[in-house]
Amino acid sequence: MMPGQGRVHPAAAPPPPEPDFSGEMNQSVSATSASDPSSSPLYSFHLEKPVPPPAPPQPGTYVVQVPKDKVFRVPPPENARLFEHYTRRAARRRRCSCVRVCTWTLAALLALAVLLAAAAGAVYLAFRPTRPTYAVQALAVSGLRGVSNASSAAFSPAFDATVRADNSRNGGVGVHFDGGRVAVSYDGVPLADGAWPAFYQGPRNVTVFVATAKGAGLRLSPSVRGQMAAAERLRSVPFDVDVEVPVRLQLGKLNTWAMPVRARCAVAVDKLAADAKVVSSSCHVKVRLLFWWT
Repeated sequence: MMPGQGRVHPAAAPPPPEPDFSGEMNQSVSATSASDPSSSPLYSFHLEKPVPPPAPPQPGTYVVQVPKDKVFRVPPPENARLFEHYTRRAARRRRCSCVRVCTWTLAALLALAVLLAAAAGAVYLAFRPTRPTYAVQALAVSGLRGVSNASSAAFSPAFDATVRADNSRNGGVGVHFDGGRVAVSYDGVPLADGAWPAFYQGPRNVTVFVATAKGAGLRLSPSVRGQMAAAERLRSVPFDVDVEVPVRLQLGKLNTWAMPVRARCAVAVDKLAADAKVVSSSCHVKVRLLFWWT
């Protein structure tokens, strides 16, 4: 030991410096803050005010909860204008479609009418159809003898009309009579009716046939009986013979549709007997055709 130096007592030695942990604390705090912000002493928490629970509904009321995506909102005015615009355009298109359909329909009907007229003209030029002629050659009367002497007796008149159908002027047109009705009257009073026979009359043909009409239990008024008796004394008793029969034309190998034909023949006989003779006869025929039966 050197002189002047003494031994220092351990208790008198200066205290050792205290360890500085501030850096480690700062590093620890920084590391902790980086991993968990809530552990940082600088981290601040913002607490929201708790939402109070909904109040219970009052008696007699209902609470309806509608999802957000189901809530319908009022469309903007632009949508209304667009809807009106599209509606007007659709209406215009429908009107245009209707006009086009009507135009095409009228055009088709006009074309069909032109074709039918052309076909009718061709048929007329090819066959030159002419109306046949008809005449009542004889009219046998029975059941009316002694009409002037009877007061209230019932009559059963019968008529046999001999008809001559002349189709000799048509070289290529035949006529099919499909059967019809024939009636005989006197001064508008029906006396008898019967059937018109069905037959075919070929081109350039003359056919004579008999149509029969009968009546039963007929009571004539005194005025009708007196007129009929007076006409018999004058040897000219007029009768009306009405015929209604469907007719089909045969043009070559083509048959037309059935057309109703109506005819009225005014026939006068000299007496009310089976051997009565025709004094006068005239027939008028009506048929709905464009060029035939004129």
